[in-house]
Amino acid sequence: MPCWRHKTLLLSSSCAVIWLSIQAVLLHRFNIHLAATPEPHTFRQQNHTRQQNHGLDGRLLKYNLMMHQTQKTSVPDDDRVIAFLHIGKTSGSTISVNIRQGCHDCCMQSCSGRIDGWTPNETIASQRLQSYYHREFIPQDKLDQITTIVTAVRNPITRFISAFAYEHPLNSRATKLTHRRHVWEQFSCFPKLSHLVKAAMGRAEIRWNKAHMNALREQAKQVNTVQFGKRYSRPKSIQEVVQPINCTELARKAFGLNETSMDIKQSVVNGSHPFVNHMTFDYRQYYQSMPPAKELFVLRQESLWKDWEHVNFLLGKDNPKYQNWPAVPPFQRVERNVSHQYASQERWKLQDVQEQHWLCHLLRDEIRTYLMIIMRAVNLNEDDLSNAVSDVDRICSGSGSVEK
Repeated sequence: MPCWRHKTLLLSSSCAVIWLSIQAVLLHRFNIHLAATPEPHTFRQQNHTRQQNHGLDGRLLKYNLMMHQTQKTSVPDDDRVIAFLHIGKTSGSTISVNIRQGCHDCCMQSCSGRIDGWTPNETIASQRLQSYYHREFIPQDKLDQITTIVTAVRNPITRFISAFAYEHPLNSRATKLTHRRHVWEQFSCFPKLSHLVKAAMGRAEIRWNKAHMNALREQAKQVNTVQFGKRYSRPKSIQEVVQPINCTELARKAFGLNETSMDIKQSVVNGSHPFVNHMTFDYRQYYQSMPPAKELFVLRQESLWKDWEHVNFLLGKDNPKYQNWPAVPPFQRVERNVSHQYASQERWKLQDVQEQHWLCHLLRDEIRTYLMIIMRAVNLNEDDLSNAVSDVDRICSGSGSVEK
């Protein structure tokens, strides 16, 4: 029996030990408090009262995320309307080639070719997923119709590093992104991950700012910042839209520091945000499409196929149509062909344990949100939460290396 179910915390002796260890790590490492009384967790934006953050640099936060023991929402099988929410850099693209509706609802694309050629042994999840979103939020009119969300996540630290490497202009061949001038301008500040972390912590070197300003002085070009469905565009050159900022300010923008999710969303829409990529679109952005009333199924990149099989089982066990359906066979575990031949591997590594501590500090809100999602997943339990906490703590404590 799970240690928590619905709004009641069920504590056995073994569960108590698990929860005590989880609470200790969350509280002391990430300043996350698990309340004795379960409450729906929300982003508590403190726009008028700023709370002092006693972290490494004592920075002020506009809001404070509090995580509580949370309700796991379950939906009767007959009532389920299921969507897949693709969070960037979490293996969502791999899942997309395993589902019938694996093309973007935000774009003018058709899934008909994939449906016509589908295997007769199609998985339960593929048959039942009714929509797919590869964007940082689901439109409210669509969200109102959805009862159940399937999504994929990964350790937020390795996800951020992967996003940095993916967006880097040196990797345009590997990732097949067509990088514009503004991307070179951004990365002139921090050609290495180490530079980005240091700059966000207020330790940017003068020469980085000089390199950045030199890049900004070059002839401007008409740019289009769109990467997801051509939804955002800048008709003017970046210098006319975004005021030149130094490397520290630019790095803090990359981490979304001192900005609420709504602030970021609005600045992206109106073209004033210097980043439109997987670093900006973090878990906080996607979490807006996961209100407490929605049922969540979560696939962890670290155990993708195990979770995929379990989700398929759960989506079929209460439906007579699928009760005798076979398990997901190995040949249906379709891997997306993604190139990982990134240039200059040393650029994506941190120099020492201190930089690991800094990166974890900068991602503390992201870590909180990631753990909220793990806690709410109906297919995951307290052991899975404990493993997620341990995996993050392994990096943040300096006892493990960081790999993208």
